[in-house]
Amino acid sequence: MELAVSITLFAIVAAVFLERILYYQDYAEMTAMEMTVANMRSGLRYKVADLIMNNRLAEIATLVDENPITWLSSPPENYLGEFDAAPLTAIAGRWYFDRTKHELVYTPNNRRHFVPSSGEHSILRYRAMPIKPQFSLPKGSRPQTWVSLVQLQP
Repeated sequence: MELAVSITLFAIVAAVFLERILYYQDYAEMTAMEMTVANMRSGLRYKVADLIMNNRLAEIATLVDENPITWLSSPPENYLGEFDAAPLTAIAGRWYFDRTKHELVYTPNNRRHFVPSSGEHSILRYRAMPIKPQFSLPKGSRPQTWVSLVQLQP
């Protein structure tokens, strides 16, 4: 009887331990993905600041068509490259840039806790989008187009 109780308790503890490990793997992947996006947004800010300092404001709008990975000092290890359509290789847990849609795509490796808001596949898409200033400009001045890296679906 004692052996059966011990085995049962050990099985329960092992199941809880494995569940926590899977949760922390999902959380680590989410954190790594969010940090990569945060680094790309910082790289975008540096790129915009460089263009402003060199008096090349008109070129800021062209950042919309760029691959956001180029704003990083080095691409992440799980970056596959630029493609015209979804790559044929295994893409779970990897980034790639869709040249036709100008979107940066991430496919989660662990999808247990990932629930997209739409009925689409488990894919996160980011795009550099032009934004206009929210404040009023003086008469005769031309509005400047700025760029932001935006997640396309929640």
